Amino acid sequence: MEQNKTGKYLKYAIGEIILVMIGILLALQVNNWNQNRINRDIEKETLSSLKIDLDSAMVQLDEKIRQNSEFRFLDSTALEIIHKNEKIPEDSIQTLLLSHIFTPGFDPELGTLNEILNTGKTDIIKNKALKNHISSWNKYMDELAEVDSKLLHLDEQLKLPLYSKHLAYRYYYSGYSKNVINSTTHIPYSNFKIDIDTAFYTLEFENMLSNYMIFGGIQHTRLLDIKQKMNEMILLIEEDIKN
Repeated sequence: MEQNKTGKYLKYAIGEIILVMIGILLALQVNNWNQNRINRDIEKETLSSLKIDLDSAMVQLDEKIRQNSEFRFLDSTALEIIHKNEKIPEDSIQTLLLSHIFTPGFDPELGTLNEILNTGKTDIIKNKALKNHISSWNKYMDELAEVDSKLLHLDEQLKLPLYSKHLAYRYYYSGYSKNVINSTTHIPYSNFKIDIDTAFYTLEFENMLSNYMIFGGIQHTRLLDIKQKMNEMILLIEEDIKN
């Protein structure tokens, strides 16, 4: 200080501080680049696994939609027969009704999607549209489960008791066993005679079929909504992986 070197010393100290700060900022930037690269690799790997799950689930969903359309057609046909009071052979009535005893459900195995939701991996997904689809997935499935549970309730509480009382299951299973079950366990046709006039052409049957048409239609709409969402997710994933 006595030699009037204060100014030079301060400049030197400030320069050193600036250099240290620049070094720290560069180190932080490099660290951020590395972390972003790691996150991007994890994101791509996660999305690739999710697409595999969605592709597999889409096969199951398409089959569910096909079954829904087929069952609603069969129920509509039965309703029309009752409405017109058409007299058709007993075996035709039984085949029509017993061809869809149980309502199948849609329960895809989406382990990657569940992992994303349960572990907070949504943070690494940058595409906002895709993130919204993933975050809303449980909502889509809850809406479908609501109508599925109604149809299952109809199966257990209405259809099965009614069919067990008025239809011969062995008539249906005897034909089924010829194609699927070993001949040694073949189920013969039933000896019971079914009074179709007093069983099928009734308000009880008509009401049951009407319920299936209503809730089956709701189920069909929700299945198509889910298919649209899944297709959008798959497209978004494919675009994201390419970039």
